[in-house]
Amino acid sequence: MTKAREARDGAGTLVTVMEWRRLLPPVAIGGGAVAAGLSLLVLLAGAGLGRLGRGSRDALVRGFALMRRLLPAALAVQILSATAAFVAVVTFEAGMLVQGGLTGDGMKLLAVAAVAVGATLIAAGGAVLGLRRALDAFEPDPLPILGRAISPAEAPGLWRLVEGLAERMGALKPEALVVGLTDGFFVTAGPAVLEPGERPVSGRILHVPLPLLALMRGDEVAAIVAHELAHYAGGDTAYSQRFLPIYAGVGRSLEAVAARRDGALGVLGPSLRLGAFVMERFHLAVRHWSRKREFAADAAGAAVTSTDASARALLRSGAVAPRVAETLAAAAEAPDAAPPDLVAAVLDRAVARGLDDPAAHLQTGQAHPTDTHPPTSERLAALGRAVDPDLLAAAGIAPPPHALGQLAAYFADPAGLCRAASADFLGAVRARDAAVRADLEAAVAEIGTGERVLRANHRPRGLVLVVAGGLFAAIALAIMIFGVPGIPPRQIVVVAGAAFALAVLMGGAGALVLSRGAPVTLVLSPGSLASPGLDRPIAWGEIADLDMTANHAGVVTRVLLPPGASFPGRRPGRHGVRLDAKRRIVTLAVPMPRGMNPQGFADLIAAYRTAAEARRILAEAAASRPAPARADTAGTLPTEASRPVEAQPA
Repeated sequence: MTKAREARDGAGTLVTVMEWRRLLPPVAIGGGAVAAGLSLLVLLAGAGLGRLGRGSRDALVRGFALMRRLLPAALAVQILSATAAFVAVVTFEAGMLVQGGLTGDGMKLLAVAAVAVGATLIAAGGAVLGLRRALDAFEPDPLPILGRAISPAEAPGLWRLVEGLAERMGALKPEALVVGLTDGFFVTAGPAVLEPGERPVSGRILHVPLPLLALMRGDEVAAIVAHELAHYAGGDTAYSQRFLPIYAGVGRSLEAVAARRDGALGVLGPSLRLGAFVMERFHLAVRHWSRKREFAADAAGAAVTSTDASARALLRSGAVAPRVAETLAAAAEAPDAAPPDLVAAVLDRAVARGLDDPAAHLQTGQAHPTDTHPPTSERLAALGRAVDPDLLAAAGIAPPPHALGQLAAYFADPAGLCRAASADFLGAVRARDAAVRADLEAAVAEIGTGERVLRANHRPRGLVLVVAGGLFAAIALAIMIFGVPGIPPRQIVVVAGAAFALAVLMGGAGALVLSRGAPVTLVLSPGSLASPGLDRPIAWGEIADLDMTANHAGVVTRVLLPPGASFPGRRPGRHGVRLDAKRRIVTLAVPMPRGMNPQGFADLIAAYRTAAEARRILAEAAASRPAPARADTAGTLPTEASRPVEAQPA
């Protein structure tokens, strides 16, 4: 009767579980269908709107704006549907484990299923919340420009040239002219900030590079300026300003999904690829219009000057750019030794070394701070100008020594303006160097000068073993005193003996662990990393690479040493050290230090490595110059890392 009642109760539970399982297949099918349907709908919409966008820029902006509003919602619904389907499938399969009774293996599988479902729900919820935040309003940051605004009184000739070309083309006139050294010719209609000094400027802005004004002929400068003004005539700058927030909104939607992808067991992968497809369709349409507008702007520049002037301007800008970049890079490397007039220094370098062969730059696109451009060869082909030896020779001829004098046609005080622009550049370099030096000194100060000893934290494990041993001892004692109903005395002795043996084993192991205390695992110093298992420390500067992997016992750190560094030996004892001299890898299995988690341990190692590198850079800078040291960042300029160093036409 007892067994019958147990069977009846078990059958009732099984019937209840199976009734609930009947509800799960429709959820899985429905969730999958919704996810698949949304995928198909977004694919068709992205492809269709992208195709329409190639026919009209207004259609492109409207379609992309619509997609920006709908895509986050579609991705959110798709993620929720796919997650519901995944959870239903996993739960349905887990219900099968109940049929044969919950064994040990069955409990393990249920635990795995619970972890999978929980991780997926957390990742999906985070992605949906991130998509909600991605719909927030976006304000683009002002475009940083290293330069200074010049008034008509300071640049009467340049303002006359620009305004005259604008009138002939029927284009809007710039509201501000900015001259500088680092960037090429470009226009913008959004907010900008002039550096150094963080001076805000807005409206229609035309940036003019002083080095190119000195190194290019007058008709070439006019062709480039007309090209830039054609962007105003075609509404290109306003179009870019409308498109930037849309791009940013869709991009943030995809970032919200990508941030949770790894923890979702593949459920978020389709949504991420779907969004990437939409971005690719619109990117192709944007690139189509960008190329088309560049060709149109080239044609407009040629119409008000000549085809030869526009072709020479494209080729000569590529030939001049390396001399400009070399001069500015040398000044950035040693600003205290730089000449006060970097424009004159560019000219001197161009006269002494000549220009690059223009033919070597035919397949490169012109650099620009915000847009991309077709290769120069395609732009020349669109102009209808063949690349012949005469054109290449005219574009690559070195400027005469007196070329700097042609700046007088543009500016009231060209020498003073060039020195002021050079001072702006060098001031920005010094400010950048000071900021880098401050960061390096902060990294050194963060770890101090003393050693940090890391110790293993074995106490919790020892206490757990001792407590478990005590529990087994109590169980053995209770069995011996009170017995177990239904078990013969002879078997009770066996059970009690087994429990007592476990108590001795676990209690002894716990006592042994506690007796070890907190042994030293690593010693970190400003100059090196030391382990009790190695016969010598490893200097931070000798480490070519380092990676860490967390496991149940702590962190496994693998250190790669370069061929020139001496390889350490192993000390006797069990210290969790493995040496691979052939591959020059030192593996340190380190228990988790007291009071740390894996991320904190990795951050600590990274801080010591960063401080060692910072100390090296500061020492080299101090040895290389008598003046206050700075960080060695040769070859970079004080503009953003993604900004071009050569001044070129758009």
